[in-house]
Amino acid sequence: MSFKWLVLILIASALGDDVDLADTVKLLREKVNALIDRRQEDYNALEESLKVAMEKNTELTVLRNEVKQLRKEVGLLRGGSGNEAKNERLRVKWLGSAVTELKNELAEVLTARNASEELAQRARMKSEIALLRGDVAQVGRGIRDLGGRLTRIEASLGTLRVDIIGIKERAGQVTRSCADIASQLSTVQIEMKSLKYEPHVEAKNHLSRNEINEIIDDQEERYKREHHRSFRHGSSRSSVLKRIEERLSGLEHKIAIVSRKRGMIEKRVVYENSEISLVSLKSLKEDFLRQLLNVTQRLVTMEKHLVDSDLATLQSLETLEDKITSNQSELKREVARIDVNAARKNAEISLTREDIGNLRRTVQALSVSASKLQEKSDVQQESISELVKKIDQTPALDSAVARAVNITHELEHVEDEYRLMVDALPSNCDAKDGLTLLGNGQGAPLLVSCHAGWIMVARRMDGIVDFDRSWSEYASGFGSPLNEFWVGNEALHRLTRDNCTKIKIDLTDIYGIRWTAEYDHFAVLSEETGYQLQVGGYSGNATDAFSYQNNMKFSAKDKDMDISSADCAANYHGGWWFSHCQHANLNAKYSLGLTWYQSDSNEWMAVTASTMSIKKKDRCNSS
Repeated sequence: MSFKWLVLILIASALGDDVDLADTVKLLREKVNALIDRRQEDYNALEESLKVAMEKNTELTVLRNEVKQLRKEVGLLRGGSGNEAKNERLRVKWLGSAVTELKNELAEVLTARNASEELAQRARMKSEIALLRGDVAQVGRGIRDLGGRLTRIEASLGTLRVDIIGIKERAGQVTRSCADIASQLSTVQIEMKSLKYEPHVEAKNHLSRNEINEIIDDQEERYKREHHRSFRHGSSRSSVLKRIEERLSGLEHKIAIVSRKRGMIEKRVVYENSEISLVSLKSLKEDFLRQLLNVTQRLVTMEKHLVDSDLATLQSLETLEDKITSNQSELKREVARIDVNAARKNAEISLTREDIGNLRRTVQALSVSASKLQEKSDVQQESISELVKKIDQTPALDSAVARAVNITHELEHVEDEYRLMVDALPSNCDAKDGLTLLGNGQGAPLLVSCHAGWIMVARRMDGIVDFDRSWSEYASGFGSPLNEFWVGNEALHRLTRDNCTKIKIDLTDIYGIRWTAEYDHFAVLSEETGYQLQVGGYSGNATDAFSYQNNMKFSAKDKDMDISSADCAANYHGGWWFSHCQHANLNAKYSLGLTWYQSDSNEWMAVTASTMSIKKKDRCNSS
């Protein structure tokens, strides 16, 4: 407003004096130029102050957070009291003493428990060893008893052997007696040849022979019954009796032979009437019968003795076998019981070891817990000490807080002024051309170059600026609007997110010919999509090469997001919305050449300079 009033005053004074009109106009022009220069200086100063404010914005945030933290601590200090701090110190001290007492009690309990467990374990082991020794001694006594029994059995077997030898000797005597009888019968036969046969004597002789045969048969039947009865006791004595039976059968065979010879002798006897021969024959017969009866009785007695001895031997053997079997079963049971006791003791020992291991782990855990409690107690003690120091420093803190509050108020005032200035900035280039600060929503102001309402977002002209940058550098932007420049992918997203932006690309080839490609729709999506490109609606004389990169993600040297097998950004030393590396590439290394594909001539244009500018459309259809 002051500038307008000054211009009006100068015009009025100039109109009042027609003579000096030319001088007045010249002076007016000089003053206007001076005002414009001053306005530009003010504008530059404002720009510098805004830059400084933007650079210090992070420091303001940090300082504001520190002030808030100080306010909280001061509030806590003012809200507390000395009694609470004292109680806290006493509580921490009591906690430390309680932890110490707990450690001592735990050590005593562990010591007593270990000692009692060792004593109990030793007592149990001693009793178990005594029991095992008793069991071993009992087993040894049983083995010694079995040895004595075996010795007695061997003695009994020796006695049986002696008896068998005696029986053999008696059988030999019987054999010799039978031989004597045979010789006597032969003598009788010779004598009876001289005698005559008498019928009544023959009848008597037949009776005597029948009696003898009955006696012999009776003895044989008794022997067979005794032999059968003794044979039922088992096959263990068959080997002993077999030899006796063979001897007896031999004796019976010899007796039968003697009987047959006697009959033959009696048939062939010449009967004589001499009384002397008859008396001698009768006496011989009676002697023979008497000897035969004696032999038979001795045989019966021997058989009875053998049967009795066999029965006694069998009974003793059976008793001994039963005892051995019972002792073996008892011994097996004792051994099994000892094995079971040993297994049980081993299991108890293993369980005891596990309990000891668990107790050790418990003690370790308690020790760790106690150490942690001690550490917490130390930390709390340090915190209390720091709080006490802070309480002692409360006056200094109050003054610091007051200063911080004042600074905060000043910063808030500066921030409000900065926000008002940013809000007052234009959002487009419709107002004027040249360098302009644009308000970019909630972000920092954006310094751009404006021309006829177009916002220049990229420029290549001489290759001074290196465009082989990283993903983050392409996102934030680099260069200067007065020189080679890239506004930044994030700024492109904010400027085009309303879906109401068009783009114009101006190209100059190596022959100095100018080309233009304008697209009615242009948008760059967010970083989450890889700053995906959306472009369409071509018009101009440079042919439509940019649509080939439609829907492509942005690629940089450290982030390859193209659909080509090659790394286009690394190969061409510049970031772009590559698909298969070519068609359009205005960010390549300047010495390699910027390219734009001309479909009408099927050739690539060699570009020496390019600018990319965006502008809001007159009519927007947001989607």
